[in-house]
Amino acid sequence: MSSDNIIVQPIIPQISVTSPGPQGPPGTFNPADIFYVHVQAISSNTWTINHDLGGQPTAVVLDSAGTQCEGTFSYPSSNQMVITFTAAFSGTAYVV
Repeated sequence: MSSDNIIVQPIIPQISVTSPGPQGPPGTFNPADIFYVHVQAISSNTWTINHDLGGQPTAVVLDSAGTQCEGTFSYPSSNQMVITFTAAFSGTAYVV
């Protein structure tokens, strides 16, 4: 039997770094495009919120005392959500 010497050398890829391309034009930022605040002034166990955000966003709901509340969400359309609670109360929903 003959003995072969095997030499293993790692392959180091060549990486070239170039400068980035030109900056594009600035975009516009409108906070109304990313969240909606709904104030429920009259106590109710069903809140219908027309948010115009599209899709099925979520919401953080606080009662009038500032306590976070949980409800069941439904989406009759892409711009409306309905939150149903076990008891009627007033407060604010922060839709994102």
